[in-house]
Amino acid sequence: MSLPQDGVKLVETVRSHPKLGRGSCSTIDECWSDKELLEEFRKDGIKTPQEALDWAMDYEGLQREKALNQRWGDEDDWELAWHNELKKT
Repeated sequence: MSLPQDGVKLVETVRSHPKLGRGSCSTIDECWSDKELLEEFRKDGIKTPQEALDWAMDYEGLQREKALNQRWGDEDDWELAWHNELKKT
């Protein structure tokens, strides 16, 4: 199913982001279809590319934070570095 024209730019903004989009191994990249992203954007009243990117960064940040809460690693392990890298954006 192709996306409606008004949704293409919202989804493409997220899909083209280096930390969230294609090939990034983010939760959004691995688990969300374009259609699911657009449905979530509409449900949350997201209308601009910046709002879509802000939503996606918040969502991915929460997923990484949940992973950190379940880790056994030290303060210099890869999961913490992975989370901190996202926060630099």
